[in-house]
Amino acid sequence: MNDFELYFRLGYEHITDLNGMDHILFLLGLTAIYQFKHWGRLLGVVTAFTVGHTVTLVLAAMDVISVNAGLVEFLIPVTILITGLVNLMPVGQNPKNNLRIFIALLFGLVHGLGFSNFYRMMTMGDADTWGYLLPFGLGVEVGQLLIVFLVLLITAILHNFMRLKLRDWNIFNSGLVSGIAVYLMIQTWPF
Repeated sequence: MNDFELYFRLGYEHITDLNGMDHILFLLGLTAIYQFKHWGRLLGVVTAFTVGHTVTLVLAAMDVISVNAGLVEFLIPVTILITGLVNLMPVGQNPKNNLRIFIALLFGLVHGLGFSNFYRMMTMGDADTWGYLLPFGLGVEVGQLLIVFLVLLITAILHNFMRLKLRDWNIFNSGLVSGIAVYLMIQTWPF
C-alpha cells in the first residue's frame, strides 16, 4: 500500500470509526433536514465542513495554532448540540438556507482542531506531513459522504415507506443528537 492509499484510508476510517462517534453525530444532525432531492445542496454543506477542518489541519501542521485538547473535546459536542437546536428553529428547517453552510464551515474549524491532534500523532517525525493532507482530507470527505448517503437512505425509507413525516424525523434526529451531545459535554467538561 502506498502512502496516498494509507492516508486516504486513515482519513476515511477516522470519520467512520464508531469510536469517533462525535463526527458521525455531527453529520447526523447536519443532514436531519435533507432528502435525496437536496443532494447537491447537502454536498456543498459537507464540503464546507471538510474545508473548515482542513484549514485547521493546515494551521496545526504549520504550528500556527496549538490547542488545548481537553477544551476541543468539549467544544465538539457543543457544536453538535447547537446544530441539533438550530434544526428545531424555523430558520434551521429550510434546506436551501445558507445558514447551514456557514455552520458547517465554522464548526468544521472546531472539529478540525480535534483532527489536528490525531493528525500530528499520525505524522509525527515524518518529513512529508504536507503530502498526507490531501489523501487524509479526501478520505475524510468520502467517509462523510458515505455517512450522509446512509442517513438520506434511512430518511427516504422512513418517509416513503413507513410514512414518517419529515418534521417528525427532524425532531427525533435532532433530539437524539442534542441529547447525546449534552451527555458528551458532561463527560468532557474541561473546567
